[in-house]
Amino acid sequence: MMAPVAVATAHQGKETGQRLIAHGLDTLRREGVDIAVTYGDPAFYGRIGFKPVSDADLPAPRPLNQPQGWIAQSLTDALLASLRGPARCVTAFGDPALW
Repeated sequence: MMAPVAVATAHQGKETGQRLIAHGLDTLRREGVDIAVTYGDPAFYGRIGFKPVSDADLPAPRPLNQPQGWIAQSLTDALLASLRGPARCVTAFGDPALW
């Protein structure tokens, strides 16, 4: 899961955030990760290939306050597939206020 991403105001609008995300996605691909998921602004992340997914197809680890922000992308040539089983995230993302 890749979130949150923030760029200092003075550096916004220079594609810094997009480059950070692209670097993270490249790293995940090299490590053999199949799917990247984030919970954020679909307009921003959509520029780098993320697409909306449903909580039914890709269960979120917490209830979603803004379901439109649940987005993912395949890191392989395969289409996104439904995932099964409980989802969990690192402790830092476990705070319900973030969801």
